[in-house]
Amino acid sequence: MANLDLLIKALDTAIWETGEAFKGLDDSDVWKRPDTKILSVGELAAHVAYWQSKSFFGDSFESPLTSMAARYYSSNVDTPYKLEMGAEAVYNEMKRIHEACKTEFEAHPHDSDEANPNREGWTWGFTVEYQVFHIAYHCGQMYSVRHLLGHKTVDN
Repeated sequence: MANLDLLIKALDTAIWETGEAFKGLDDSDVWKRPDTKILSVGELAAHVAYWQSKSFFGDSFESPLTSMAARYYSSNVDTPYKLEMGAEAVYNEMKRIHEACKTEFEAHPHDSDEANPNREGWTWGFTVEYQVFHIAYHCGQMYSVRHLLGHKTVDN
């Protein structure tokens, strides 16, 4: 696992930056779309949570954010996905999932080139590397959604 320590730290940083995207977000805007074809901050958070959970646990982790509706943009663009969760609750659930993934990975360490049984054709090294990118990418989208909604966000 030593060769994945820096990627795990980068994963922590990506989750932290996502928290910055939630700062000052009104609960009423978590699930609001700036356009019918642009996902809400909540939908993006659910998508990130779905894939982080799926990548580390397969189908065995339960969370309100890990609905199949959050799987892909095409899964919910025509049918908005919305939960009765505000900004703090959504971000806290994302962090809970992230911490559970880290705990699982630390309890059952894997080498970088070891196959990940939860992601066909992926190694554990690529899984963690991709999760860092994936979270950061969608975090940027969260900031864009907030800007489109007219919010002034923290300096990112």
